[in-house]
Amino acid sequence: MTDTASLITLRSILDLASARSYQWDAATIIAVSGVDRAGDLTTRVIEDPGVLCDIADEGFSPHSPVGHALSHALHDAIQRRVRLWITVVPTAKLDRLREALGGDLIHEAGLPSGGHTPVAMSPLELLETWSRGNAEQREFMRVAMAGLDTLTTSSRATRASRSVGASIIERSLVLKLCRNPKFIAYVVVLVYSMARAVPVMFVPHFGGDWRILWLIDMVTAIPYTWGLIEMVAGQKLWHRIIGAVTAAVTFLAPYVYFLIYGRHAPLGIWFAIACIFFGGIILEVLRYMRDRAVKEGLAAHP
Repeated sequence: MTDTASLITLRSILDLASARSYQWDAATIIAVSGVDRAGDLTTRVIEDPGVLCDIADEGFSPHSPVGHALSHALHDAIQRRVRLWITVVPTAKLDRLREALGGDLIHEAGLPSGGHTPVAMSPLELLETWSRGNAEQREFMRVAMAGLDTLTTSSRATRASRSVGASIIERSLVLKLCRNPKFIAYVVVLVYSMARAVPVMFVPHFGGDWRILWLIDMVTAIPYTWGLIEMVAGQKLWHRIIGAVTAAVTFLAPYVYFLIYGRHAPLGIWFAIACIFFGGIILEVLRYMRDRAVKEGLAAHP
C-alpha cells in the first residue's frame, strides 16, 4: 500500500492485522456491519476479538472461562457501539463456532487461505438474537448486559437488554440529549441565530425591520444545521448533496433580506458560501478515494 493510500485509510479496518493478512469481501463486511460505505469501516466500530477464536477452539459454555470472556467482550462492544467483529478461524473449526453462537450470525467474509477462513459477525445481532432465544441464551445476555449504561448504547441494544431483564443503568432523555452531538449543534446554531440579528439594529444604512431578519434567522437555523450535518455525515450521496444545497440556501437567506434593505454584502458571506460549495465537493472526492482504497486494501492479496 502506498503512503497516500495509507494516509487516506488511516483508522480504517485496514489498521487491523487480520484485515491486512487475508482477502476480505468488502460487500459482506459492509452488509454485516450495517454501514453504508467502505470508508465508514473504522477501528472505532470494528474489532477483532480473540474470544471468537477461543470459542472455535474450545467450544462454548456460559460458565466457562470462554463464556466469561465472551460476556465481557460483548458488554464492552455493545457499550461502545461496536458494529462488527471480524476474525480468522481454522476452517475445520468453523462449524463449532457456528454451532456455539448461531449459524446465521457467523458470516464467511473472505477467501479461505492456509486452512483459515475470514469470518464476520455483528455483536448487536448476537445480543438481539439471543435475547429472543432459549432460556440459557437469555440468561447469558441478562448477566452479560448487567450494568450497561444506556447513555451511550443504541436504542436497539437497550430494548434487547431490557427484554431479558438485565440490570441496566437507565438515563433520562435530557441527559442523553446533552451528550448528543447533533442536539448540541442545533442548540448552538439556534442561540447564535437568536443573537445574530441584534447588531443589525445599529447598522446606519439598514432600512429593513430587524425583527423580520431575526425571524428569518430563526426559521432557517434548524434546516441550516441539518444541512451542515448531512453534508458532512450523510450516509448517501444524495443526502449529502441535498444537505450542502440546504446549508448554502439557508445560510444565504438572512443576508438576502439584509442586502435588499442595506448596502454592501460583507465579503465573509460569499467566502462562507464558497466554503460550503467547494467543501462539499472536496469532502465527496475524499470519501470516494477512501472508499476505493479501503475496498482495494480488503481485496488485496497479502
